[in-house]
Amino acid sequence: MVFSTPEFLLVFLPTVWLIFLILSIFSSQRFLLGWLGAASLFFYAAWDITLLPLLLASIGVNYWLAGYVSSQRKYWLWLGVAFNLGLLGWFKYSVFIISVADLPPQSFSPLILPLGISFFTFQQIAFLVDVRKGIIQRGPLSLYGVFVSFFPQLIAGPIVHYRDLAPQLSRLTPPTTAAIRCGLLLLALGLAKKLIIADNLAPYVDQLYSLPAETMVAGDTVVAGWAYGLQLYFDFSGYADMAIGLALLFGIKLPENFASPYKARDIQAFWRRWHITLSGFLRDYLYIPLGGSQHGLPRHLLALLATMLLGGLWHGAGWQFVLWGGLHGSLLTLMVVWQRITTFRLPTGIGWLLTFMAVMLAWVPFRADSLEYTWAFYSALSIWHWGALGELLNGLHQGAMGLRAPGLLVIGATLIVLIMPNSMTLTTWLAQSQRHYYQGALVGGILLVVTKAMLDLPSQAFLYFNF
Repeated sequence: MVFSTPEFLLVFLPTVWLIFLILSIFSSQRFLLGWLGAASLFFYAAWDITLLPLLLASIGVNYWLAGYVSSQRKYWLWLGVAFNLGLLGWFKYSVFIISVADLPPQSFSPLILPLGISFFTFQQIAFLVDVRKGIIQRGPLSLYGVFVSFFPQLIAGPIVHYRDLAPQLSRLTPPTTAAIRCGLLLLALGLAKKLIIADNLAPYVDQLYSLPAETMVAGDTVVAGWAYGLQLYFDFSGYADMAIGLALLFGIKLPENFASPYKARDIQAFWRRWHITLSGFLRDYLYIPLGGSQHGLPRHLLALLATMLLGGLWHGAGWQFVLWGGLHGSLLTLMVVWQRITTFRLPTGIGWLLTFMAVMLAWVPFRADSLEYTWAFYSALSIWHWGALGELLNGLHQGAMGLRAPGLLVIGATLIVLIMPNSMTLTTWLAQSQRHYYQGALVGGILLVVTKAMLDLPSQAFLYFNF
């Protein structure tokens, strides 16, 4: 089930939520937790029931290892990290490793990538490390199981820490009216981002990334990076909004994952605003252990570059993802060096424009099918012709103003990310208002538009399900 499908919105969610509300009034914490766990496992099994044993095995092994990790013997932690990375590597990187080793393709059968494995693997590694450091203690297996499998964030985050989520799961209560209002608003906003913007951009992005390599010009590359950057943002931030909103319906608060990243004025600010929970994980469990900024400039730059290269590889098994991570790592290292050698800072507007352009162009390898196709896009920057950029602008000039007109979608989506406040800010502001009918009218209006879009368009999985 995808959050943006009728099966989820009209059957699964109402059933699970209403039973949760009844149990929260008449039953005990144990039954509440058990119901959330059962619903989460059913949600995961609905994708592919054959993958459910993998999730259960991962939960069981990590819980068992946590009982030994807190001992004085460090090898238990290394064993736990190796188990999780080995599981992730086997399912996600086997084909990539085989191709790098130049073995014949017929010697290996491709594996199905289990949904959410990148996310629940990172959560469990963080759990083991925190147990080892004494930050947390291993609780009951039922609590740990729901922490890993909680359905709003199981598939694509936000990445949460046990120390933040477990205390909430151990004290489940009926959600407050404010939580329900905010949850419904975030759910509606996330659905609008996904169904009205991201899914309508998808055919245009697919068209751009199917252009013949020999015909590409600079305008094609510019629009390809720009349009995909918008599609990915509205798709993934829409998922994050829905995840946070769904959790609020059960009285659970998940961390914010996006804070208007395309408004960032430099690349460091971008990474403080984009996929915030992943950035935090990479910082705390990779960048800082590699030395961070505390051991001199060379090690600082090396830690930055290594963190971003591994962050790129985490997103996908392909050299184009390594290139994407390397581009961002290079931009971050350049900024650190710039800050060290001069006090001059670019004007705000110029800094934003350069950051926006660099980030959008860097999305090209993230979407391209191969490193060779990525190179074709970047090589086209040396051939200045308007290409897709000219077609997009001409469409606007000629009045192609339908909902799915590429020019309107790209320009309109850009204006939204630059002018509108992010979802969490908007939700907080409305939640503080005493005129609740405004919020109800807004949610109702959005849901009417979203329902029409859901019926008009075929269901599309979220982009981050591929990572």
